Amino acid sequence: MKLVEKLMSKRGQVSMEIGILVAAAVAVAAIVAYYYTTRVKESMQNAGTQANATVNKLGEVAENATSKIPTI
Repeated sequence: MKLVEKLMSKRGQVSMEIGILVAAAVAVAAIVAYYYTTRVKESMQNAGTQANATVNKLGEVAENATSKIPTI
């Protein structure tokens, strides 16, 4: 019980510590959100590049296959 009484007697300090903890959590969340959005943007661009490369390669394969078909 004395521990609870000690915590209650230092309300200002406990409140400040909780405020600092919340501020640190908000700062970490903001940093994580920034890195998450930059990675998503980069992955979107990389996915587009890979899709274009795949389409081009499939087009080349199709052209090679059709050029080997003898004309009637």
